Amino acid sequence: MKRRFFPFDKNYLLENAQMELKDSLLNQMVEIVKDIYLLRYNPLGLKDKSIEKILTTTDFNLEDLSTFYDELAGFYRYKYSSNQLELIFDGRDHQAKYKDDWTETLRKWIIDFSKSKHFLKAVLETAIFYPDDKQSQLAYSRLKNYMTDHFGIKIYKHKGIVPMKIA
Repeated sequence: MKRRFFPFDKNYLLENAQMELKDSLLNQMVEIVKDIYLLRYNPLGLKDKSIEKILTTTDFNLEDLSTFYDELAGFYRYKYSSNQLELIFDGRDHQAKYKDDWTETLRKWIIDFSKSKHFLKAVLETAIFYPDDKQSQLAYSRLKNYMTDHFGIKIYKHKGIVPMKIA
């Protein structure tokens, strides 16, 4: 079931491009977070149990991160897309352009989000440390709260994307 995040969420080409890239971008997101975490909080490369787990885990739990990805994709469509196709003069089709634009934007967002220690810890807890635990769901809730604070939007289950009124 596809979820509409706002009334005019009808850029189906962009949405399909985002969904085709979902698995690879989620894995890239966890890898980026791992690298940034290790560079920032373990620059000497010292190994303990938690660092060893981060380094050796290659099969990530992406279930809760998948929902986070869907919400980021919906926000991207809300903020940056149009239902009108643009003229592209470089020989690419719209699907390829949307894939490139979405990949670039998501990478920038992840690097920007990674400035926060709370974001890094939430992603690592969700994907590596507590994959089948309630802790993973709590970490996902922290990711949603981080997105709300960062973008000034809130995503409700039945209302979709609602801009926050900030005083």
